[in-house]
Amino acid sequence: MNEKKVKIPGFEYIDHTADVQARCYGRTLEQAFEQTAYAVMKTISPNLEKILPIEKKEITIKAEDKQALLFDFLSEFLYIFDVEGLIFSQIIVEKIKKRGDEFTLIANASGEKFNNLRHEIGIEVKAITYSYMNIEEKSDKTIIDIVFDI
Repeated sequence: MNEKKVKIPGFEYIDHTADVQARCYGRTLEQAFEQTAYAVMKTISPNLEKILPIEKKEITIKAEDKQALLFDFLSEFLYIFDVEGLIFSQIIVEKIKKRGDEFTLIANASGEKFNNLRHEIGIEVKAITYSYMNIEEKSDKTIIDIVFDI
């Protein structure tokens, strides 16, 4: 069997008929969540190296399960981009924890206001979707499949 060597953490885009689909990897759930956020940012602006880490945001999300947590986490990035015009090049998920029936995610993101004269223009992401969403946690890695509505 010739299995492709995958860089962890990381992500790759997968062909999809109408939207953008990504498979994201991390050694931990937190790293895999970070990679999904990078996949969204890179869809919006393909060259993240052009985005300076000038403004910092702390993001806290609470949800009833991991899928809702991921959906809300990524939707927050779209909201911040739409309302404040911020795009991020550094995203760190500090922790994801479960307390009772609720999951909490705490992340820090650094970036700047999107400037179409300096930053590459990619594809507008309209929404995050639950279709094809899958979070697979293994002992040595986590793999997340997700689709962005464009």
